[in-house]
Amino acid sequence: MRLSDHDLLQLTEEELLELPEEVLRRLSVKLLYDLKEARERLKQTSRNSSRPPSSDLPWDKTNTGTESEEQQQGQDEFAGADDHALDVEDASKTEFEEKTPAEADETQPTKKPEAATNDRLNAGKQLGAPGYGREQKIAITAEEHHYPENCVRCDRELKPDTAKAYTAFETVDLEWADPNQPGIRLTNTKHTYYETVCTCGHCTQQAPHRQVSHHLTPTILLSEWRLVGPGLAALIVCLAYRMRLSRRRTQEFLNDWLGLELSVGTIHATLHESGAAVCPLKTNWWKRYKTVVCCMSTKRPGEN
Repeated sequence: MRLSDHDLLQLTEEELLELPEEVLRRLSVKLLYDLKEARERLKQTSRNSSRPPSSDLPWDKTNTGTESEEQQQGQDEFAGADDHALDVEDASKTEFEEKTPAEADETQPTKKPEAATNDRLNAGKQLGAPGYGREQKIAITAEEHHYPENCVRCDRELKPDTAKAYTAFETVDLEWADPNQPGIRLTNTKHTYYETVCTCGHCTQQAPHRQVSHHLTPTILLSEWRLVGPGLAALIVCLAYRMRLSRRRTQEFLNDWLGLELSVGTIHATLHESGAAVCPLKTNWWKRYKTVVCCMSTKRPGEN
């Protein structure tokens, strides 16, 4: 997507009409690409993509002849159930009319007083509720600042002098062994993202990159916003698949030998995202391998 939700919320009809022709053309191209991508995502089903059949809408499934017969049979059964329900209702009415008024009052359920609506809580996290986050604090060893380069609306170059920080996160990584300095050590890099207001009035934010690595893993999103860096992720993959350690054993190893506290969920997500990152490489390698095997099998005896 060329435009984020933050950018779209700032665009209004009046502002678009006041933009210069050249700026409006470049903005229209970005909107066109985003519209095509959004339409392609909306048209994805289990029949034309790798999405599972359970993700299809109930009214968007192909009806076969058997399904039509089942639907007709279900409608007949439903109609018969309605007739039976009407007979039962008529019988209950007759029985109720034969009862005396006193007996009818005794059989009526007692109404519970309605709860006061003033004590209802608003949806979402309540004011003053405790938050959840990492309890372990690691000293920051480096900082990286990410500034927007061009305005999303008019493509004007932005200066970092007027930028303002709006979010930040930390990434824990490993520095691998060096012949001059043997051993490994943890590093903690703080990433700060900035937003800049252009002279045209649009506020552009520099956001971490996010994308789906491969169509075989549509539910795994690769993002720059992560706690585990690439070096630490490689160590976790080695412990899990080379050393055959479980998630709990990997967590215990990192805590005992590196003094790093990671949850089992973070380790599990790191393994999944690492597999999704190398999935395109593995798929391309397998395609090339099958092509070579097919070419070798079609050669005649004596050919090189």
